[in-house]
Amino acid sequence: MKKIIALFITTLFSIGLISQVQAHSRWLLPSHYNMSSEKGLWLMADATASNEVFNVDKALSIDVLRILTPKGKLEKPSSVYKGHRKSVLDYFVADSGTYKLTNNYPASYRTRYKLNGENKRLLASKAELSGKLPKGATDVSTTLSYARIESYVTMNKPSDNFGQEGTMLELLPITHPSDIVEGEQAKFQFVFNGEAIAGVQVEITLEGVRYRNDPQVLSLVSNNKGEVSFTPKSAGRYLLIAEFERKAENQQLADFESGAVFLSFEAQLN
Repeated sequence: MKKIIALFITTLFSIGLISQVQAHSRWLLPSHYNMSSEKGLWLMADATASNEVFNVDKALSIDVLRILTPKGKLEKPSSVYKGHRKSVLDYFVADSGTYKLTNNYPASYRTRYKLNGENKRLLASKAELSGKLPKGATDVSTTLSYARIESYVTMNKPSDNFGQEGTMLELLPITHPSDIVEGEQAKFQFVFNGEAIAGVQVEITLEGVRYRNDPQVLSLVSNNKGEVSFTPKSAGRYLLIAEFERKAENQQLADFESGAVFLSFEAQLN
């Protein structure tokens, strides 16, 4: 019988658990971040949504889930099953190195406005508003948004192919994700359109929020090098949420451009 490692990938939409992003926290959650095998292993994964950490409510789409291999090849899961409460995929990890898992949707334009005192929104850029924006709309503002939902899994030994794209907000590990250890400082860098960016708002939370009166959220802001550093107090799985917004470079399409990164990672026992 083949040895199977379960890799549970969970995208979480939480309400009231994370102050910064409130109702749209997202997890890409492996059950194993570090594995060891000379023959390779099958990975199984669940894609689910919840209103609390790890409470499954409904299945999420994994049509856009991709796996960046240590050789730089972008692959799809081997097979996928979509249910009402759970979507399941599997993937055979054959090579040693670090795999980057992403479940990112295309960037989108969102226009917000007020009508008769109520907040409204349209999925449209400024160039697409003609004929769509109702008469009497006020406080019109358009934002180009893109969110990255990511995690890393390492087989045998780590590698450094992190798949930088040079667009919108990205997280670049300075401390390798497989080397994060409780009680030791870890460091990440943030770039926006390929350039280090200061002022990124970051929150890091240990799993198990529903079992703590104090969610124990660590709040950080990136420095002039785009870097944040932190020391996990205990081993376990964490969610990092980063957000950054600025005035858009292309004012014909949007007023603002906003990026977000949701990274799940593990701090190992020391």
